[in-house]
Amino acid sequence: MNFEDTPADAEWRVECAAWIEGQLDELDAGSPNPVERAQRWQAMKFDAGFARISWSPDEGGRNGTEIQQIIFDQEQAKHRLAPGVLQIGLGFIAPTIRAHGTDEQRAIYLRAAMRGEHIWCQMFSEPDAGSDVAGLATSAIRDGDEWILNGQKVWTSGAHLADYGEVLCRTNPDAPKHSGITAFILDLRTPGVTIRPLKQMSGTADFNEIFLEDVRVPHSNVIGAVNDGWHVAVTTLMNERKTIGSGTSEGPSTMPARLAELAKRRNTYGPAARQQITDVHIRGELLRFLGLRTMTAAMQGRRPGPEGSVAKLASSQLNVDTGNLGLALLGAAGMAVDHEDRRWVQRFLWGPGHRLGGGTDEVNRNIIAERVLGLPGEPRDDTVPWRDIQRSAR
Repeated sequence: MNFEDTPADAEWRVECAAWIEGQLDELDAGSPNPVERAQRWQAMKFDAGFARISWSPDEGGRNGTEIQQIIFDQEQAKHRLAPGVLQIGLGFIAPTIRAHGTDEQRAIYLRAAMRGEHIWCQMFSEPDAGSDVAGLATSAIRDGDEWILNGQKVWTSGAHLADYGEVLCRTNPDAPKHSGITAFILDLRTPGVTIRPLKQMSGTADFNEIFLEDVRVPHSNVIGAVNDGWHVAVTTLMNERKTIGSGTSEGPSTMPARLAELAKRRNTYGPAARQQITDVHIRGELLRFLGLRTMTAAMQGRRPGPEGSVAKLASSQLNVDTGNLGLALLGAAGMAVDHEDRRWVQRFLWGPGHRLGGGTDEVNRNIIAERVLGLPGEPRDDTVPWRDIQRSAR
């Protein structure tokens, strides 16, 4: 891949930069609430065909190319215009509905998600099925034109703010665990849905546990085919890892300068600190190249593959190590909560979460080992009926 802009790309970059800068005054004039601001920015992008450039105008695009999307994302990142709570819907679930949803589902949900009108969450993990998502136990039993859902989901990012969720349920307990799952669109305002935020050691509550008690979902909300939900889930998970490890964010490229500025201001800028900051720069560049590799696959029409897991693993480790380094450079001030550099404390406290969300480090290492390196797989019970698999007593 040629990393230099072609003349056409350079012209497109100027157009993107000009459009973004031309919208900032209108964006800033609205509510400063981060959720409302993200929704307003997403609607502005949709109406101008920048929401998903390679998609059709009806979907918020302009039938453009993936490289045009990359350039727009790079210019957008310079202004720190992150999707925030919309990221799950935009990056994970909208592509899934586009790939597997019915015409009716795409008409109802895709446009609204891409305009930022609907906030989405991803309801996969359970207390006994985190890393092994296919071991989930939340049940869905058909009752005429409806399904009745019962069970519990956990570590659901943004559910307390979300309108809808993509939920995986067990619909055939007599089939092997990957074969008896169905994906549904769930309106979180449906009776029987209880959402409870989980407070983290950082003081925030970004994750939630969700209880489903006799929740009725219309059959028209099934995504894909009944009992083929794992195929749907893989699409979501691959897009999740692609989004998390894409390398289009400006963060990795600006982090070394921010760390150096912190160290100089705190008088901790010695030889060891310089070496560690240089390491952050090198790994950030490697992550950027991995992101470009993922984007190259997309431009060639290939689905996101194992390279997404490589990038996600590298991104998680870099986030953890950057938080650790920031706290070390902060020195004793890191023990205080309220000071001008508290963002470094938050980054440090968030470190463990980066290693769990989007697939744990261990799961991603298994994917890399088996699908990239061709190493022997771990023992699995994939052919045993789910009902016969031993699970923890709860």
